[in-house]
Amino acid sequence: MWTFHQKMKRLASTLSVWSKMQFGDIYAKVKDFEARVKEAEDNLIHNNTEEQRAELHGINAKYIRFMKMEDSILKQKSQLHWFREGDSNSKYFHALIRGRRRRLFIHKLLNDNAEWIQGDEHIAKAACEHFQNIFTGEDKFIDEIPINCIPRLVNQEHNDRMKELPTMEELKEVVYSMNPKLGNWT
Repeated sequence: MWTFHQKMKRLASTLSVWSKMQFGDIYAKVKDFEARVKEAEDNLIHNNTEEQRAELHGINAKYIRFMKMEDSILKQKSQLHWFREGDSNSKYFHALIRGRRRRLFIHKLLNDNAEWIQGDEHIAKAACEHFQNIFTGEDKFIDEIPINCIPRLVNQEHNDRMKELPTMEELKEVVYSMNPKLGNWT
């Protein structure tokens, strides 16, 4: 196990050197390309030519590429941090939970009358009333305009055919296709 661990450490350092030689400092490149994009945009504003536009698109493409790399690195680092800290009742775990609660908390709600409702009790009451109206069918009106935009793939003939009971031959075919060891029925 110790040998394996040493090989992994050597591999990590080799990959790190290779990455620096191949890509360089990604964070610095993102900042550099950000400045280059601004400069190219300014040049395009002052001198709107096809060459300036092509240059801006080329720089923008490289900028997006390095931004994606940076995003990937940050995601990997956060996953590694979660792997290390996890839900071991750490400060990191509790900070994540607090952040998630803050994002998922409903502070106010816009009702059907375009009025803002605030407060836990009022929001709960409005939500209950809303879903009660939906599921009890008090509002009998159904807006069919969106439904008319969906192409009808099943016509009345298809519908009638699906309502029919299967024939004995159809049943045999299904049973045989599910278990070919049964052989042919007659």
